[in-house]
Amino acid sequence: MMTDTARKTVENWYATGNTDLLANDILWEVLPTFPEGGRYEGRKAVVGTFVPKVMTHFSEYEAHPHSFMVDGNVVATTGVYHVRTKKDPSGEGRAGDITFAHFWTVKNGKIAALYQVADTATAQTLLQTGEQAA
Repeated sequence: MMTDTARKTVENWYATGNTDLLANDILWEVLPTFPEGGRYEGRKAVVGTFVPKVMTHFSEYEAHPHSFMVDGNVVATTGVYHVRTKKDPSGEGRAGDITFAHFWTVKNGKIAALYQVADTATAQTLLQTGEQAA
């Protein structure tokens, strides 16, 4: 059943970050107001450009999904990013949680697309002042 395959593929991505789960021609879209947001086309752009750019802002960046909703080959997840910034005078970075919703499209057992929506205000506040937005 496609629903089971799609969900398992996305769950596996969250658990392992295995880039082999990404289709070669993946479309990865992140809100432009999120750090390094934009449109990334292809696995090489996601792994070689987006991820390294995001990690220039954060020393820790983990996605923790809380819920999964599946419709055929589309999986919607909600959760939080647990992050720690690099931009901090103390040298320790500041920790915080950023809520997200991810919309995944899975085709032939591979992740073909991601559309990310996140609390960009909290992300920007953590990066600018080191304090989580209210």
